[in-house]
Amino acid sequence: MARMAVWVLILSAVVRIWSLPRALRLISIQGTSAGPITDDQELLTAIDAILGANVSVFKPICWKRAAVLHRYLGLRGLESTIVFGVRKEAAGELKGHAWLEHEGQPIFEPAPPAYTVTYTFPSKTRHMMWAIPAENKQDH
Repeated sequence: MARMAVWVLILSAVVRIWSLPRALRLISIQGTSAGPITDDQELLTAIDAILGANVSVFKPICWKRAAVLHRYLGLRGLESTIVFGVRKEAAGELKGHAWLEHEGQPIFEPAPPAYTVTYTFPSKTRHMMWAIPAENKQDH
């Protein structure tokens, strides 16, 4: 848990001065196994306890959870992808979420996330690509 907490601190610091993709590259260890990932309760319990402290940088923020879990799965040789998405709520509020996928399927999520994917890490593209639906574009 102490090592995980250090990585939360590092990640929280570097995203303030670097882009998110660069910060994720710093902490990432890409696994090579295409085998199944089981629900690793030890990892989940540890990161949720750390972020559940809800003080300073230790807050239950999904992208931090996904990034640190991605690192620790990689250390175990397991491949994962961090996925970022957004959706518009009924009241018009824009909500975001980040989660992990393995072989294209969400992992460690109670239900499949219902978000439009905006970025994945690692990504085959160099920069984040934001798509704006045609109905939301405004002419200036």
